Amino acid sequence: MLQGLAHWMAYRNEMSNIKVIESDVVFVATDLLRTLLPKDYTVNREIGKKSLRFLKGKQRIDLGIKLDDTFQCLIEFKLADATNGGYKKDVKKMKQIKQFDNNIDCLVIILYRKSCDYHSPRVFVGENGQATRKKIIVEGTPVKVRRVCNSFTSKNNNMSKKTICLEIL
Repeated sequence: MLQGLAHWMAYRNEMSNIKVIESDVVFVATDLLRTLLPKDYTVNREIGKKSLRFLKGKQRIDLGIKLDDTFQCLIEFKLADATNGGYKKDVKKMKQIKQFDNNIDCLVIILYRKSCDYHSPRVFVGENGQATRKKIIVEGTPVKVRRVCNSFTSKNNNMSKKTICLEIL
């Protein structure tokens, strides 16, 4: 799914002047996951308090993966250039969920719709362009970079769109 999103953002950037927004990414990710996962799994968008009783107020989760009516994985998507607290706010929210139910995999996916070089951002990406393998503390929360995917926007450009998957530990 991460590789597909990186390619989709690059394609959309090359083919149109329409700026990628978070809701579009969540929709595309849902389609990709529904195609890739076995039929026993269901993928839901915009999960609220009715589905996850431990959410506070009007909190919502961008995407959830269920097996037998039990959430196996919850995913928050955040554009890297978001100004409303960015991915750090989502890490805090997912930490609260992880503390309530440690059996749910909690992921935050950071999307770089603006092109960045192969080694950026250095805190998540190693010299080889792959995920940093050490535990990282984000706003007091331990996370691990699970995967980094790049998509080159054109043959003449070494800048790429990037997706980074963080797992809340």
